[in-house]
Amino acid sequence: MSAPTGFDVRAYMRDPLQVRPTDLDLPALGDLDPATLEALTRLEAAERALLHRMRDFLVTPTHAESRVTAFLTTWAYEQHWLVQTLGAVLAANGRAAGEDRATALGRLRRARDERLGPVLGAVSSNLLGADVTGAQMLTSRLDTAVLTESYRRLGAAEPRLTATAGAVVRLKERHLAFFTAEARARLAAGPGARRLARIAVSRWQWPGTRYAARRTRAHPAADPEVRAALLGLGPGLEGAAAPLRGTAGTRSVGTALTRIGRR
Repeated sequence: MSAPTGFDVRAYMRDPLQVRPTDLDLPALGDLDPATLEALTRLEAAERALLHRMRDFLVTPTHAESRVTAFLTTWAYEQHWLVQTLGAVLAANGRAAGEDRATALGRLRRARDERLGPVLGAVSSNLLGADVTGAQMLTSRLDTAVLTESYRRLGAAEPRLTATAGAVVRLKERHLAFFTAEARARLAAGPGARRLARIAVSRWQWPGTRYAARRTRAHPAADPEVRAALLGLGPGLEGAAAPLRGTAGTRSVGTALTRIGRR
């Protein structure tokens, strides 16, 4: 059974934050520049990828964690409308939502993941037990943090999207608060959870990049300012719980960013 961590899940469920296509003046967004459209395309792909990842979590021991499953119910609702909104902005600019940029190898990998991933993940994680939830909360924290930073930069770069990006940041900050609190509590519980978390962070990838072509240009991780901001994400769990020191430090995050930068 999940233990309280300070994040009020019931209050969160009572008050979902919705970013819907009807909130935007879509005709006024119909001539966005190519760089902005590229950023939106990547964000839409990342948000869809997170929905699939959370689906896979629920075939692991995490499905028995009442706080997590309760949170994810509302999280999925918010995510659904965010994906729809990003897709609507892309459509207003003549781009298809859910554009598939996977390579041939990526498509094969995705087919394998969709068929076997949930089964293999369920078997391995169930053998590992409840400790796997801490690792999942930590990688979800990284996912959410990098996306939050991306929306902040999008809002600063395109004034017409400032209000929308700000609303998404507020939505993401609540997600970030939950994943941070859950990761702290679970990784402080024992060395097994921390060991799995180290492995998970070392394998972490930028959301939505698993099937994409290897391209460095225009990738957010190639921007020195973004990389500097993201390198500060690792130590964010330290201090609140002494046993977490080194679990998600800059070395693991830096290694992940270096690997992603080569894509």
